[in-house]
Order: sequence, then C-alpha cells, then structure tokens
Amino acid sequence: MRSIPVFAYDIATSFDLTALRPAAEAWGKLLERDPIIIEMSASKYLVVFEYGSVVFFNFTSPEIRSWLERLKVYAHRANRREFVDQFTLYIDARKPRLATTEELTVKQFMLDVVKLVAIVLSRSVGLEYYEDLIDRNLAKLEQSVEALSREGRLILKRRELMKEVGLALAIQHELAYNLELLDAPDVVWERGAAMQHLYEHLTAQFSITNRVQVLERKISIISRSSEFIIERLQERTANLLEWAIIFLFVIDLVFIFLELSK
Repeated sequence: MRSIPVFAYDIATSFDLTALRPAAEAWGKLLERDPIIIEMSASKYLVVFEYGSVVFFNFTSPEIRSWLERLKVYAHRANRREFVDQFTLYIDARKPRLATTEELTVKQFMLDVVKLVAIVLSRSVGLEYYEDLIDRNLAKLEQSVEALSREGRLILKRRELMKEVGLALAIQHELAYNLELLDAPDVVWERGAAMQHLYEHLTAQFSITNRVQVLERKISIISRSSEFIIERLQERTANLLEWAIIFLFVIDLVFIFLELSK
C-alpha cells in the first residue's frame, strides 16, 4: 500500500483561469481546463479552482510554497491569511476503506479520484475562509446591535457601519456565486455508482452540507442585523433632517422678529 499526501489551500477570492492556462501547459500536462488539473509527473498533480483554492497531490512542503508564490500572480484579492487542509490518500487494491477527514483508501489512483478528492477538499478549505470571515463580520455587527439595544446609540460611525453591512451582503453573494457547495460535480454523474458512493462519503466526512447550513443561518442573522442597522441609520438621518428643518425655521422666525422690532 502506498500513500499520497494531499494539501488543499485557499489563498484568494478567485483565480484567473484564462490567464493561468497557458502557463499551466508549460508546467506540465494539462488534463482539465476548469478546474485546471496539471499532471506534473507520475502520481503528482496540481489542481487550481476558480474560487481561489489549490490542491496539491504528492508535493513536498517546499515545493508547495514555491508553487503558491507562482500562483499568486493569477490570484485576485488575496486572503489575509491562508487556509489549509491536509489529507492522505492510500492506494490499496486489496482493502479499500471509506473516507475520514484525514485519510482515504482507494483501489486505484486515477484522474477521476484526483478530481473528486480535489473538489471536496477545495470546498472544505474554501468553507474555512468563509467561516472565518462570517464569524468576524457577525461579531462586529452583533456589537453594534447590542450597543444600540442597550444604550440606544450606534457605537460605530455611519461610514464604518455601512462598510460592515456592505461586507455582509458581499459575503452572501460571493458564497452563492463562487462555491457550488451542494452540487455534485460532473465526474459523479459521468462515472456512475462508484464515484457517487465515494463523493457522498467524502462530503459527509468533511460535513460540507452541515457547514453550509450553519453558514446560511449565520448569513441570515447578518442580513437581519444589517437591515436593522440600516433602518436605524435611516431614522437617525431623518431625525437630523428634521432638526435641521426646525433649526432653519427658528432662524427664519428670529429674522422675522428682528425685522418687525425695528
């Protein structure tokens, strides 16, 4: 039985696959165009996804660091920090086992397995990025909502609040657009029951469905908090306008009184 180390990284919001493909053809044998799958040598693959994740099969740590630096040229909006998942793929024709979050044993190491494992790991590590981003955003919005309910005032300035609200909405749209987390990949439908079985177990072991559901609930909370804050901001703006109108009205009355008293 032989083992193949697999590392998945999420390093950016997206990759420009169109610009990357010519370089990929020079790096190795280009097997797939979206996601980009490059066979570097026997049992050594590099897989790049449009939504900012990269999966390495059979690379050493120094090699991974070197390739990540190369790939950053084609990345848009680099993450503040990298997110990584590690996985071990075992090849054993005699004793296949179901997946865990740390390992998987398959009978044969082939392109379909590479693609399926890469897809699930890229989704998992991509979720880590969104989990971190949403938790930080939710914490900030909760502070503002709590302060408003307790003290009757917003603790952040209008511009800062609008940035947080805008970020929350951007997360919601980006998550829906970039990560088709609940859709079975084409390789599952094209290769039949064996790939379907493997995909279901990988997805279950990495809790993809449950994690997406948790994210959706948090996004719902963020949306409601954002709406609440926007309403309060609108009310505050309306109150300021009312006071401004009253102030101008008083000024007019003062001028009229001064004219009449002459």
